[in-house]
Amino acid sequence: MSRSYRWFFVGTTIVVLLFLLSRIPSSKGRPSAATAPLAQQTSESQKTDAKEAGGTATTRWWVRASDTPPDEIDRAAKIFNIPAELIRAVIAVESEGDAAAVSPKGKIGLMGLTPKIAAETYVEEPLDPAQNIMGGTRYLRQLANEFGGDMMLVLAAYNAGPDAVRNYKGIPPYEETRLYVKKVLAYYYQLRRASRVKRAQSDDAPLSPK
Repeated sequence: MSRSYRWFFVGTTIVVLLFLLSRIPSSKGRPSAATAPLAQQTSESQKTDAKEAGGTATTRWWVRASDTPPDEIDRAAKIFNIPAELIRAVIAVESEGDAAAVSPKGKIGLMGLTPKIAAETYVEEPLDPAQNIMGGTRYLRQLANEFGGDMMLVLAAYNAGPDAVRNYKGIPPYEETRLYVKKVLAYYYQLRRASRVKRAQSDDAPLSPK
């Protein structure tokens, strides 16, 4: 191969490469997902979460003030004559408000219903929040009727089963059950205090001028 032909071949190759490089679109001003700023990635994540949640914030939705419009918890509380704060306290301890929760022991949904209790309280779909709340509250009423409205025994039975409470004639000596009762009651009294404060503030508020 002559020297002139060799230089011609090299020059042609360089021209072709420059042409191909000029056809590649510039990525300037358009950061990829992997290199996008953290704030941008967080924003996209929040948009996805909001879309999946129906566009509404669901953080601790089950903690409601007593002056809010009736929801499933308030409706169940009224039907079965169970304090709404107690229902919310049970939800807080059982599932932390996660309607899709399933515990290692097989407790399902907001109020931690077992398949057996779900069937006994007419719950067809335990993962449905409305059915789960209604079934769990119905069960609290059944236990309240059996144990004379003693809240500690009711909660012990809700956790360990009524047979254990009957056999021990009181709260069973199970560490899990005793801790459960304490946690639910602590949350219950916290919600009750918050409700009383809100009612007092509402009563003290000046009348709106007409």
